[in-house]
Amino acid sequence: MKIKLILILISIFVNKNSTAQSKESFIRDGNKLYSDSSYNEAEMQYRKALEKNQDYFKASFNLANAIYKQNRIDESSSLFESILDNADSKNELAMIYHNLGNSLLAEQKIDDAIESYKNSLKINPHDDDTRYNLAYAQAKKKQQEENREKNKEKNKEKNKEENKEENKEENKEKNKEENK
Repeated sequence: MKIKLILILISIFVNKNSTAQSKESFIRDGNKLYSDSSYNEAEMQYRKALEKNQDYFKASFNLANAIYKQNRIDESSSLFESILDNADSKNELAMIYHNLGNSLLAEQKIDDAIESYKNSLKINPHDDDTRYNLAYAQAKKKQQEENREKNKEKNKEKNKEENKEENKEENKEKNKEENK
């Protein structure tokens, strides 16, 4: 009886370890493919790891990165947002916010990107890459605002010119009628 119980426990332990190894091997394979710029194939490996364990943070995070590298930006932003609550550490959370900021910036959602970079820096204030990206996003926002102002000024000038032309035409017609 004890032997049967021991054999059952051993088989359960072996099955658990083989599952853990296979999800880890999928991650390793995915990481190798990712480093070789084979992002689509890496995505497939990360998805296989997630099939083994839906809550596997590394697989989810790496999957979002692989999708970002394939320029499926909206999808990567959604994935990064969906794993914010799954981070096991502050470092992981800072990395998610950093990469989410990158995705949002690529989507031209500059205000949201700035907010993500700020959230990352609140958690990890020593991250120079995030600090650089934040400064870049803020400069891009400033440039957009300046361009908006220039366009407003141009439109005002254009409207003034159009109004002047309309007034000239109206005055000419009035003068014609008065001369008749």
